[in-house]
Amino acid sequence: MGVCASLGIVALALAGHLWTAAWLIAGSSILALLWYVRSLRKRIGELQNYSRALEQELAATRADAAVAHRAKSAFLANMSHELRTPLNTIIGYSELLQEDIRHDALSPEQAADSLSRIHDAAHQLLALVNDLLDLARLEAGEVTLNRAVWLLSQLVDEWRALAEPLMAQNQNRLTVHLEADPALRVTVDRAKLRQIALNLLSNAAKFTVQGQITLNVAARDCADGSMVLSLSISDTGIGMTVEQLNRLFTPFTQFDEPLTRRYNGSGIGLAIAHRLCMLMGGAIAVTSQIGKGSIFLVTIPLLIDDPARVERSEWPKN
Repeated sequence: MGVCASLGIVALALAGHLWTAAWLIAGSSILALLWYVRSLRKRIGELQNYSRALEQELAATRADAAVAHRAKSAFLANMSHELRTPLNTIIGYSELLQEDIRHDALSPEQAADSLSRIHDAAHQLLALVNDLLDLARLEAGEVTLNRAVWLLSQLVDEWRALAEPLMAQNQNRLTVHLEADPALRVTVDRAKLRQIALNLLSNAAKFTVQGQITLNVAARDCADGSMVLSLSISDTGIGMTVEQLNRLFTPFTQFDEPLTRRYNGSGIGLAIAHRLCMLMGGAIAVTSQIGKGSIFLVTIPLLIDDPARVERSEWPKN
């Protein structure tokens, strides 16, 4: 009887331990399962957030692609107009010349006028084609710098002489200030620097009528001992909105079709000036107010020439 009682007690104790172990195992399993479920839910939430982010990114990409497509279509439509205008002039006046010659009704004055119009239209077309080719080469990274030593005052005089006919088209006044030593010689790419200056001056002249255009040129010292060439082109033209300023140098999207039709411009010159400036290690900043005009500020790092190289500097005849 005593042995049986002892065995019963032992059995009960073992059963209690087994139940405790079972409950511990079950509890641990439940906790592990709960942790796994919580981790799984967290992971599902992360995947859902990632999926939503991808959907938003895809929607934004599609929207950007649609905007780019519309901008490119507007660009191509505007370019078609810009190309057709001089072509129509060339073809139209050529046909008039042929007709007058056929009927022997052509005076020297009429011939000179028609030929002058054909000549001007051909140059306009050539300039547009050159701009398109320049922009394509810049976008492809195929443009290199050809630096040489130039007298800064001669560069500025060249820009002034080339810009004067542009100013006459809309009866604008051009004022040029050189805030540097006239004898200062710098090492720059003359052709590309001239293209930047003339493109910005042409843009100012195009959107200004009977107004004032001012070019300020300066060579400023930097804290590290280097020098920066500063070009400031200000005008009293129509000005630009904040939205137009934000899109000014963006490929294809800088063109406002009604505006370019009205003022006979494509906007390619600004894109070229911006990319040439970046190629030379510089930058362009713009401020503008509607109805009051715009200011373009160009800054380009300068290489100051040493006296030994000055003697080899020559100003070309062309």
